Amino acid sequence: MTMFSTASATLRPLATTRANLLWSSVGRRGVAHHTRSISQRSVRHSISLPAGTHRSRTELMRVRHYASMARAPRVACRATISLAPPPSLARGKDRAPLSLKVGDKLHGFTVQKVEQIEEYHINAITLRHDVTGAKYLHADCDDQNNCFNITFRTTPTDSTGVAHILEHTVLCGSEKYPVRDPFFNMLKRSLNTFMNAMTAPDFTMYPFSTRNAADYYNLLSVYLDAAFFPKLTASDFKQEGHRLEFENPEDTTSKLMYKGVVFNEMKGAMSSMDSQFGRALSKHLFPTSTYHHNSGGDPVNIPELSHEQLVEFHATHYHPSNAFIFSYGDLPLAATLERVSEWALERFEAIDVTELDVRDEQRLAAPQRVAVTGAPDAVVADPSKQTAVSVAWLLNNVPEEPFEVFKMRVASDLLTSGPSAPLYRALVEKFGAPFAAGTGYGAQRREASFAVGLKGIAESDADAVEAAVLETFDRLVTEGFEEERVDAVVHQIELSSRRVSTNFGLGMAFSIMPYWLHGGDPVSPVRVSAQVERLRAEMAADPQMWQKLIKAKFADNAHRVTVTMTPSREYNADLEAAEKERLQQIDAALDEERRKQIVEEAKALKADQEAPQAVETLPTLSAADIPLEVERTEVEFTQVGGVPVQWNDQRTNGITHVNMLYDLTELPAHLVPYIPLFASLLTELGAGARDYRQLAQQIKGTTGGVGAGLTGAAAVGDLDTFEPALVISANCLDRNLDKMFELLGDLTSLGEKGVHWHDEPAHLKTLMTRRNAALGASVASQGLTYAKLHATAGLTPEGALDNLTSGLPHINLMQSLVGADADPAALEAVPAALEAIAAHLFDPSAARLMRCRVAGEGERFSEVEGLLKGWLAPQTIAPAGVGGADTFWAAVNASNTSATAKTFFAVPSQTNYVVRAVRTVPYTHPNSAPLFLLAQALSTCYLHREIREKGGAYGGGAAASPLGGTFSMSSYRDPRSLETVDVYEAAAAWAAKEGAFSDRDLEEAKLRAFKSLDSPVAPSGKGSTLFLNKLDDDTRQVFRSALLAVEIGDLARVAQTYLVNGASEAATAIVGNEEKVSVEHGQDGWAVLGADLKPKSSST
Repeated sequence: MTMFSTASATLRPLATTRANLLWSSVGRRGVAHHTRSISQRSVRHSISLPAGTHRSRTELMRVRHYASMARAPRVACRATISLAPPPSLARGKDRAPLSLKVGDKLHGFTVQKVEQIEEYHINAITLRHDVTGAKYLHADCDDQNNCFNITFRTTPTDSTGVAHILEHTVLCGSEKYPVRDPFFNMLKRSLNTFMNAMTAPDFTMYPFSTRNAADYYNLLSVYLDAAFFPKLTASDFKQEGHRLEFENPEDTTSKLMYKGVVFNEMKGAMSSMDSQFGRALSKHLFPTSTYHHNSGGDPVNIPELSHEQLVEFHATHYHPSNAFIFSYGDLPLAATLERVSEWALERFEAIDVTELDVRDEQRLAAPQRVAVTGAPDAVVADPSKQTAVSVAWLLNNVPEEPFEVFKMRVASDLLTSGPSAPLYRALVEKFGAPFAAGTGYGAQRREASFAVGLKGIAESDADAVEAAVLETFDRLVTEGFEEERVDAVVHQIELSSRRVSTNFGLGMAFSIMPYWLHGGDPVSPVRVSAQVERLRAEMAADPQMWQKLIKAKFADNAHRVTVTMTPSREYNADLEAAEKERLQQIDAALDEERRKQIVEEAKALKADQEAPQAVETLPTLSAADIPLEVERTEVEFTQVGGVPVQWNDQRTNGITHVNMLYDLTELPAHLVPYIPLFASLLTELGAGARDYRQLAQQIKGTTGGVGAGLTGAAAVGDLDTFEPALVISANCLDRNLDKMFELLGDLTSLGEKGVHWHDEPAHLKTLMTRRNAALGASVASQGLTYAKLHATAGLTPEGALDNLTSGLPHINLMQSLVGADADPAALEAVPAALEAIAAHLFDPSAARLMRCRVAGEGERFSEVEGLLKGWLAPQTIAPAGVGGADTFWAAVNASNTSATAKTFFAVPSQTNYVVRAVRTVPYTHPNSAPLFLLAQALSTCYLHREIREKGGAYGGGAAASPLGGTFSMSSYRDPRSLETVDVYEAAAAWAAKEGAFSDRDLEEAKLRAFKSLDSPVAPSGKGSTLFLNKLDDDTRQVFRSALLAVEIGDLARVAQTYLVNGASEAATAIVGNEEKVSVEHGQDGWAVLGADLKPKSSST
């Protein structure tokens, strides 16, 4: 249940990240060739009011909602439609294209519009439900990854998080499926490719996608019943929203606490300076509309929400008249409409929902300036430079002006993206600080906005930053943008629209909402080609087009707010103190009867959480629905210039992808920590005849991106045999192949023909400062990542390398280079270190190139081979490296000499991330498959209940890495710390007991596992696992067969072997609340450290 904050999207651990809502969210789709009963009397009678009583807006709409439901109770419906898919169902390209026209009627819906979107091969059909007015859009195509989504406008009038808590609570059981948690239960009874629920500033959506037809109708039934007929019990509200509970639930003299999943989720979500800054921007840019409030909920206000208010909000907002339903894919529209109608809409009549329309913000008469405080980042380069400032404007109406949205997205890119962008030059380069959170154009609300500013500046520089922003726009009113830069942005749009995506349907579901919900055309964001053509025409007709746009949107726009945030080290502590004081006041006012009631409520909730559930009422797939064979990828191997090349012939829609792998085994030890910097800076400093601005422009104007990264994996049969490598990747439209290989030639050359490592020291420092700031800000928000990296660092070579180059050690390296206390000589030595890495990798006589890969359309391979041969001419194939005493592995091993088995990293955060990990076995080991299934079963059968439902964490579970050879248990945004470690120990003991898991648990674990293993892969990605990990289809098939053959006893056996017997070798890491460290440094083997890796005393 994801909450879209006003600044960014925060995601639950198990969810796929949401699609970008810019034009790039609609990349080209992949083509699959490859009971609570309702009384029959009118509900009006049961809630009638005395004569003369005036109903509030909420009361009136609640009456209309329940009264409308009385029209056709479930018992009066015709025979229930089967969940099974229609017989003889043709799929993909074999299906009969949908042929409808305006006015056609299907199952209570009338077709209002039919439109072909040729560039995506989509037939868009807009419909309206005749009785309720529910709006429906179907994107008919031959993609077998079908998507369904139902969305409601949810417009909060406060920050109690009612929309967010409701999103959680409707998924806690419904009329047809009275199961405590059908959503999480369906995660293990389905082969979905996506399942989630999301709360945005003005809507709540429930999307899923799957390639299995039976699964689609199963999920459709569960989602519809959850949305329209949820139980919404007080018990579920207490669990998901908030409740009072004693620290010892049965001891009325113990400390009183707030608990609740959303309460703790939002504590975590609002812990970082970036999230607080984004919230402040929205609050002050929208002083009077619904966007002024935090739709996810402010932890200060969440306890103000009552269960009765939650139920009322559902009544007024979750009605078909306020519903926007979207489907996509190759399954028959008629079958979906029939089920939507019978399973939900036939139970309702139309109501008036116009009062839910979002009104335009009242425009400011003059610009405003606001000063606020926030929490500091866990790691800062310079303590005297922690202020953030942004200038924000309220702009155009999104649904009424879709082309203005498109133009502003292009303008935003031109203004901020890349070293030639005017705001980058005026701010980032001038002040040496990164852009502030929320920089750029946002069109996810009814009215769009643009913000730009800096983070990590001195408070005294805030006025100068504001002045620089305004001066830049004044200059652009006269100068406009260079034509070459506009062409480069349009080129990127073309690339984005051509890329074959595995989740096109989801991207479309997300991108249409800001238009559709507010009365606009939902198809407008996918008409990319038409928008590009119109843009070119307008630029040709009016050379002053950009200047006029800048003047109207910025220079002459009085609705401007400048927000300055300064950090307070006591910010989170003050919040904790205020919460403690509120609870003490509540506690002091409690009489004995209320105290006993709180105890009984806690007992009742625990009993509900532990009670057997009627999960058999939920639809499910079975192991028989899992394909026995892996989906194989055709591949061809050749030698080009003596280098092995892997060719993947795929339908990539005119885009060719190339990868090159360089051996790092013999890299000198002192250079190893600099590999992440080398990878990120390779394309940022200029190369060959181009300076860094020209290089960035060339990459953007002729390719879809060129980049590098550290990669590698353990051998499938040996965790201690690891192949570290640098991978260089690039892609381009086929017409630009020669230009892409020219760029690759420059980037992999040495001397003057190569990268300009020494030419721009000021630019290099700016880039490193930006990187350092981003890393420092990430510690609180990505605590789970850092905890897992540290916990696995001492278990395998891969874990050690990942932690050294991506964990807290890398953050501290960056601090030593550009932090306030950094030795200037350390920064001055960086170019030489990077140049030395380049010389090591790209020297032809050194022979570091191991292999290459090309993915694209086969008819272009002869051209690619010729270009590849020219690029490879200086290269020589690398022998397998072994590493010397002072080379790669010496540095990696040295980084873990001080690692402890139990570490608490105390950082500015209101919640914790708790991880425990053990080493297991390699991919081909017989126990690898049962361990993988154990993680699935342990997550759903034990950890979810104990960590999320009882413990109040936002998420928790187990994960096994077959390729990495580790098993971990983790919690996410957890109010507890050491108590969760105890849960992990109990979980291991429970899983090792005979009979802990049932046959059904095993089958559900297999479904969940194969959902992950069989997730769709874009054509450009097919063959990448073989290239990077040397994992071929035959080896994958052996693992697949082993998974299918796992028996129930295998789960207890591997739990005993690795989780119980191996407990002494486990590593535990916590990244969490520095105000609530519950152990002292050195106590019971614990190390309590700051993010700087230095010992830190606890606060409690």
